[in-house]
Amino acid sequence: MAKLSSSTFMTKELRKHCRKEIKVEVKLNYLEDDARTVNTINVSKGGVYLALDNPEHYTMGELVTLQFNDALEDIKDPFKNAVIVRQAGQGIAVAFIEMNDF
Repeated sequence: MAKLSSSTFMTKELRKHCRKEIKVEVKLNYLEDDARTVNTINVSKGGVYLALDNPEHYTMGELVTLQFNDALEDIKDPFKNAVIVRQAGQGIAVAFIEMNDF
């Protein structure tokens, strides 16, 4: 029986949507905070990874609203509702949601 190395499993992409490294400005609205302009690190059809200097301020599972300042081919509506799904040293990852699904 052939043995599989651990690197075999680590290279498989488990994400639903392909990410692209794209830097665009986004206006981020979070809870009662003033809206702030931040940059994306990468973008997919399912969400974005945002560069932030204080990712610990943003609570997992909270809703945010994004306004894309630059037109993106894959995002037809410049306003997106999203939920925070991950915090990391450089920022937060958010997954797009459609409010009409609720």
